[in-house]
Amino acid sequence: MGLATYRKSVSETKRAAILKAAREIFLKDGYSRAAMAEIAREADVSTATLYKHFDSKESLFAAVVQDAYRETDTSMFVDIDGKSARTVLRNVAALYAGQQLDEQMNDLLRVVIAEVPSAPDLARDVYENSVLKRYSQLQAMVDELVARGDLRPHDTSSGIRHLAGMVKEFVVWPGLFSLGFKRPADLDAKIDACIDAYMKIYGARPSASGASREDTIGT
Repeated sequence: MGLATYRKSVSETKRAAILKAAREIFLKDGYSRAAMAEIAREADVSTATLYKHFDSKESLFAAVVQDAYRETDTSMFVDIDGKSARTVLRNVAALYAGQQLDEQMNDLLRVVIAEVPSAPDLARDVYENSVLKRYSQLQAMVDELVARGDLRPHDTSSGIRHLAGMVKEFVVWPGLFSLGFKRPADLDAKIDACIDAYMKIYGARPSASGASREDTIGT
């Protein structure tokens, strides 16, 4: 391993340690009360090293949220060949629910919302670079399902928000307003109902033979 490669590896390791420590402290103390010096101690780096990677607490928090979103990007948006629209969307909804409930995204969003009055630029950055980016990725997937005939042509930008809104009613809003919120025992059934409603509106129309592509693809 060359010197440059070694230094890059060390830098990436320190950055990951900082993000991990920052996430824990932001969740514990909130944004306003979190101290950069405490984050540096928890990450076992100097304060100078922390500021070398992140020049402000605001940029560090934005990176923490974006990192949390990236953790599930690979598994959530995958190759959809050979999978029905219902299967694709159900998998995305289930992974999204797991992210919000199991990966502490609801908790991070609660921290962001609390800072809207005092740090509107921070909240706007998180919304644009995390939430809207996720919508863009989902829309690209749905556009592909429309192009191959598994969903009806429609305004996919609005359609994905219809689906997301239904799922959020069960996994986001209750979690934001209750610290003790747990995964509902019937969450799978609730997600299935959301997908059923979406497919009733946007699913491909049956062909003359009575079978739609949704019924046959992947079989």
